[in-house]
Amino acid sequence: MKTLKRTVKLEGDFLNEWKYRVLREVEEHQRKIVNEMIGVILSEGLQTTRKKLHERFYSDYKEKYPFLPSRVIEGAYVVAGRIVKSFRERRKRGLTRKDKPEYKRVMITIPNMVNWRFNKVSVSVLTHKGWVEIPLKFTKQFTRYV
Repeated sequence: MKTLKRTVKLEGDFLNEWKYRVLREVEEHQRKIVNEMIGVILSEGLQTTRKKLHERFYSDYKEKYPFLPSRVIEGAYVVAGRIVKSFRERRKRGLTRKDKPEYKRVMITIPNMVNWRFNKVSVSVLTHKGWVEIPLKFTKQFTRYV
C-alpha cells in the first residue's frame, strides 16, 4: 500500500525577539554553509547524490560547527546538491550566464522527523539553542489539508 504525501506551505505568526534571533542565526549559518558547499561541489566536480555529498561534507562541517544540530548540515548538503544539479542542467542548455549559482533565498530543509514537532497550532523546531516554537497562521491551504 502506498502512502500519499502532500507538502503544505505554512505561515508563521509573530515571533518574539529571542525566537527571531535564534532562527536568523540558523538561517545565516545555513546560507554560509550552502554557498561554501556549492563552491566545493563545482570545483571538485562532485556528484550530487545524497550519499556522495554526505561522505564529503558531513564530518567536515560537523567538526567546524559542532553547536549546530546535524539536520542543519544534512539539509544544507541536500539543498546545495539540488542547486548544483539544476545549475548544471541549465548551463548545459545555455540558460545561465554565471559561472556559479548564488544561494540567496534561504529555505531550511528538515530532512527527518526527529528534529521538529507539529501540533496543529504550532511547529517546534530543534535549533542550536534548543526547541523554538513557531505559532502558525491559519491560511486557506492550512485549514484545507491539516
